[in-house]
Amino acid sequence: METSTTITDMDADSLAECGRYLDLQDLSNMAMSCKFLKTVAYSDSIWQRWFSEHCPLQMPSTFSQASGVRESYLARRTALRQFKFVDPLAAIFRTEAKPFNHLLLDKNNNIVFSQGSMIQMIKMSSFFSGRDFLVTLNDHKARITCMRLFPLSETSLFRSETQEEENVLVTSSCDHSIRLWRKGSCQRCFRGHNGPVSTLSDKLLGDGSGKVFASGGEDGTVRLWSLSSSGKRGQQALKATLYGHTKPVKLMSVAGSYGSHTLESWLTSYQKSAHLIRRSGGRCHCLYVLKLFSGIIQSKS
Repeated sequence: METSTTITDMDADSLAECGRYLDLQDLSNMAMSCKFLKTVAYSDSIWQRWFSEHCPLQMPSTFSQASGVRESYLARRTALRQFKFVDPLAAIFRTEAKPFNHLLLDKNNNIVFSQGSMIQMIKMSSFFSGRDFLVTLNDHKARITCMRLFPLSETSLFRSETQEEENVLVTSSCDHSIRLWRKGSCQRCFRGHNGPVSTLSDKLLGDGSGKVFASGGEDGTVRLWSLSSSGKRGQQALKATLYGHTKPVKLMSVAGSYGSHTLESWLTSYQKSAHLIRRSGGRCHCLYVLKLFSGIIQSKS
């Protein structure tokens, strides 16, 4: 005599694994079919996926042990629809007893900060999932003077469209070097300044594949570097060296573009003097020298 096999004869864990790929409407229909499938549809393994996708920043420890993950997800979903929110997460991260020199927040909500020659990154996704979340970068040998985030797509490290939203960290230091960081390690080291590198441009200059960033140093020079150069040491990265300052360059800012053609400018300043520089067609020209004497600004073309 032949015996028929039904879906209720399957292992509950196997059914729950299949249930993870159903949407909410299908899960509801499954739960209304019979008591056995209702038990499967209510299993934590299915609702853990929904909770992690829609509430990624909520700690797993906040799940109610009595009600289970499904009830926690539905309560959270209902609260959001009713514009009810819990207090923001407050966390205290303890580091070395040293001053913080720089602090950045990237697109992935990671916190990047520097103390002396050391850079530390708090990876919030790892923090919320209970994994090791602190990354230390310590290749610099002296105090870090500036930190910037630039798009990964503008560098030679860019490989696919899936990396479109990623950034790279670029830092300057009193050890005469500039470093490019990604995935917890130094990917490029740029050298050329004859002294501490004091500042970096806040944006890239140029368009297309020829974009560069600028650095200013204690040697009084402004240098342009390509992020598309390859090699661990950033060979051929230095594209131009601009002279004219007689004292250290302390501040640098990209002013933007003008009209429909490539025109990038930035202001470099030290004490009571600043140079306004225009970059067009791959060449740089000093347009103005601004000097401040007793509150009076004088310009020189």
